[in-house]
Amino acid sequence: MVVSSLQYEQHALDIRAPSGRSLAEFLFSGAERDRGGARLVAVRLRQLGSTGEYDPEHLSARTRIPFRAFPDGDLAGIVKQNLIGARILVQTLQEAVRWIGDADPTTRRLLERLLEEKETQAEALSAQAAVQQAERARP
Repeated sequence: MVVSSLQYEQHALDIRAPSGRSLAEFLFSGAERDRGGARLVAVRLRQLGSTGEYDPEHLSARTRIPFRAFPDGDLAGIVKQNLIGARILVQTLQEAVRWIGDADPTTRRLLERLLEEKETQAEALSAQAAVQQAERARP
């Protein structure tokens, strides 16, 4: 979720066109939500006697999300890349929920709540991708 939040932030900053303002705001809020989710997971890890590791040098090696910047403000590319990231996080959270099973109900509820939020983000990005595709198809 940390890398996802950084990608959302980067992409929001990459958007220059006034027509992309609402997308940029969505991405900024997505970055905040993902940072909040990562913080909740880190707190839970601490409660369980472990710690999260956020060394930037190691984050890219441990993430499943391919980080890509769009300095030209390519809205369609930005939406597609974030949709890919959201779907990867949905899949990862689903796997974590299955792995936890009934062994730790508190952690499972936390992960299920984060999964629900990420599914909502993915749905919103999917809708935005459809809008971007329709706009590109116009003559």
